[in-house]
Amino acid sequence: MKTVSKHKAVECFEALGELVHSGETVVVVNGGKPWLKMVPVSKPRGVKTAADFKSRLDRISRKPIPGVSEELKRVRQ
Repeated sequence: MKTVSKHKAVECFEALGELVHSGETVVVVNGGKPWLKMVPVSKPRGVKTAADFKSRLDRISRKPIPGVSEELKRVRQ
């Protein structure tokens, strides 16, 4: 984790942006106290399947949700 002052962050914003984009976290301080944190955007997890969706629904609700099973069967075809 890199720490820079607010004024340095303004001067080097593009370079800090590249650093964060590459996976580094940058804390910007103002008056010696943390002011903001620049973190990389998380990577997409990928496409979810109908089975993933059904599994998650089963964990959320023990009761069957009307129409979901029929819709999942239709999507799988």
